[in-house]
Amino acid sequence: MAEDPVLLRGVTVAKPWGQEVWYSGVEARGESGVYTTAGLVRLTRYLADRARTRPVILLKILQPTTGNLYLEVHETKSEVYIVDRIDGEGRMLLGARQEALARMGEADFRAAVREAAAAAESGRADIEVVQSFMNPLDLRLGDAVTIPLRVPHSLLRGVHVIEFQTPAFERKILAASQPVATQQGWDVDAAVAAMDLGVPPRVVSPAEDGVQIIARAPDFTVARYRLASGGSLGVPPWSLGWVVHGELRWRNRRFQARTAFLAPADTELGAVTDAEVLLAAET
Repeated sequence: MAEDPVLLRGVTVAKPWGQEVWYSGVEARGESGVYTTAGLVRLTRYLADRARTRPVILLKILQPTTGNLYLEVHETKSEVYIVDRIDGEGRMLLGARQEALARMGEADFRAAVREAAAAAESGRADIEVVQSFMNPLDLRLGDAVTIPLRVPHSLLRGVHVIEFQTPAFERKILAASQPVATQQGWDVDAAVAAMDLGVPPRVVSPAEDGVQIIARAPDFTVARYRLASGGSLGVPPWSLGWVVHGELRWRNRRFQARTAFLAPADTELGAVTDAEVLLAAET
């Protein structure tokens, strides 16, 4: 018999720029929970009971209410943002500003970014100087943004996103507009050296119906499903889902709007009402 998909309980983690809500996260700062037939258990306990020896895809909500996220690069961690709410302009920074790169050339561009970031970290200049070298990206509700490896990026205040990411803590901070909470100082030299300057931003706007592949990362794929009432959704093992609106069910278990679920085995969910679902599946 197929094992039940389960509802996840988020844990809220304060950040200098606002907060994150982790639905499948395990860290010293907080651990997500799983609602089972035996009650609420820690995610690590749930995975261990099923002989799962590695973490699942990390699903969380980023809510930058008071500031911008760090301007950073990742060398091994893939991230996918789906815009959940916009308060204000609705922008993020993603990649190098191509006109500046073309005008300066790569070597001078990297040197200028390094100088601006070093000055900002020491308090001799404002972080806006560093940000001016980056590409501003306008976003709309429902847009999906893939963050390529080694591409500098920063989510700006007021843009809340659902995020699926590789379950690893790995980053290099190029600049930060708030105090850095988890390390001493920035990683200016390493971040500048690691930057990939030639990758264009990729934004996928929401389709009106059907199935839409919105991101392909090296270790997972994210799709958007729009289901009519009575329709069904096949879910691969160890997939993570977020119900944007509507309601799904598996037998007597319901997954309502704005909830997250984990499917430990192949299963099929039914749509109780018209529904939209984001689903990340391992590859």
